[in-house]
Amino acid sequence: MLIRALKQIDKPFLIALIALLSIGVLMIISTSSVLGFAQFNDSYYFVKRHLVYLFIGLIAMGFGIVFPYERYKKWALIGLIITAVLTLMTLVPGIGLKAGGASRWLSLGPVQFQPVEFVKFFIVVFVAASIENKGKSIRFFMRGMAPILGVVLAVVAVLLLQPDLDNSVLTMTVVLVMLFVSSANEMQLLAMGGLAVSGAVISILTHPYQLSRVTTFFNPWADPLGKSYHIIQSMIAIGSGGVMGLGIGESRAKYFYLPLDYMDFIYSVVCEEGGLWLGSTVVILFAVLCYRGCLIAKRCDRTFGQFLAVGLTMYLVCQALINMGMVIGIFPVSGIPLTFISFGGSSLVSSMFFSGVILGISRQNRA
Repeated sequence: MLIRALKQIDKPFLIALIALLSIGVLMIISTSSVLGFAQFNDSYYFVKRHLVYLFIGLIAMGFGIVFPYERYKKWALIGLIITAVLTLMTLVPGIGLKAGGASRWLSLGPVQFQPVEFVKFFIVVFVAASIENKGKSIRFFMRGMAPILGVVLAVVAVLLLQPDLDNSVLTMTVVLVMLFVSSANEMQLLAMGGLAVSGAVISILTHPYQLSRVTTFFNPWADPLGKSYHIIQSMIAIGSGGVMGLGIGESRAKYFYLPLDYMDFIYSVVCEEGGLWLGSTVVILFAVLCYRGCLIAKRCDRTFGQFLAVGLTMYLVCQALINMGMVIGIFPVSGIPLTFISFGGSSLVSSMFFSGVILGISRQNRA
């Protein structure tokens, strides 16, 4: 069944996806070897774990391709409630894991994962189903926008409790894009955007580590050996790559100059080792994903499928844009990984599942 399904899916989307995953494996082999040997006496420690996550992600993607996407509708609200409760559980001592000033991980025995990845999927399902059910009444605030806005803001409020400003901003961006593509009232969308900005400002002002990131963004040279160390080292790595790069495996930043070089700042090493041409290739591949994802949505004959494809595509692409913007210094430092390329885990598996659902929609379009 899967083999037959693979013949019907959108090939350019799949090719761009495979290319990004391949670049990710190559760069993790390059970036993580030094840290793996230093900490675990195994240069391939992180590579092995990434390949395990990649294998799980392939299974999740296969499921997304063959499972009929219409069936997700009946799980929209209950799925969102369950995942929001799981997100709240990250605040419970002994179950939630705290790192970098936020509690975003759940630890259930040997399994550790980020519930926000499930939230992302079900919030797209909920908004897509709501847009389909409301039809043209989406233009009226009380009948259309208010119920959607109430549920979305409640979920975002749960994310802000962790606090997870990065994924809160990402989620609001995706929802606003989905509503913009629908026939929602533009003034209501502007008001919703203003509300989202206000919430982000309040979160920044009430959490010192978030405020520190923002102040560092506006003046990165104020504390080069402290708060600004990450972004300065990132800029040095990118500048060192030039046009052609130093060569794959030849990074200097990975020798403990650039923290998280195999995770959040892996794009810095992509540009250092591969230069402008490889950095640009990554951007082009995400542009292809965006274009083909939107084309898949346009060709879908069901409203739910259209907005499901748009929402999931926006999550994949906007997450990558936020990460790359952070690495080159046009956005504040965040904990958003580079889609398909950063060291795997919950984000890699969920991103591959999202891709599988998008490809599943393209398959049913052709069928």
